[in-house]
Amino acid sequence: MQGKSSQVWIRSLSNEWGRLANGNDAGVKGTQTIAFIPQSLVPSDKKVTYATMVCDYRPLKDEKYRVRITVGGDKLPYHDDARSPAADLLETKILLNSTISDAKQGARFMCLDIKDHFLATPMQHPEYMRVKMKYIPEDIRQRYNVYDIITKDDWVYIKIQKGMPGLWQAAILAYKHLKNSLEPYGYTPIPGTVGLWKHNE
Repeated sequence: MQGKSSQVWIRSLSNEWGRLANGNDAGVKGTQTIAFIPQSLVPSDKKVTYATMVCDYRPLKDEKYRVRITVGGDKLPYHDDARSPAADLLETKILLNSTISDAKQGARFMCLDIKDHFLATPMQHPEYMRVKMKYIPEDIRQRYNVYDIITKDDWVYIKIQKGMPGLWQAAILAYKHLKNSLEPYGYTPIPGTVGLWKHNE
């Protein structure tokens, strides 16, 4: 944020805060995953963790300079089972191999990415994190009245309302949310697999 490309990264950081909150001045659509709050609204029985900014250059994306904010989940207790079914390498190889064989007979294969699915998963029990004011761009500060809630030692507190990368429970919550969203349309997981689904018809 202090180098020659500082404005590029500040813009990307603003986009990420906007994506997590309720949008930004550049028109990024928000997910209401987080809310900026006064420290006094953090329950006394909740631990507060840190945020990590992951910066990357993705030349094939529309937004090439990307900042992603993740939660320091290692500082938060989570006592339930957080394991989630995930794609299996063997199943993926079998699927792609059969697709290549079918393609010779005119079949087509399509792959989709569920954008921001982690950010769309409601949590029954919110978590909390804090960041230094210097990591919040000016447009975000103004839009969310951050100056009114900053602490004397420059911390800004954040309520995490939906799943975010870094949370122990994010993967299993996202999986359950996906399952509940697809079941009404006839899609169910295939027994004996970890990442394959089928339509019931």
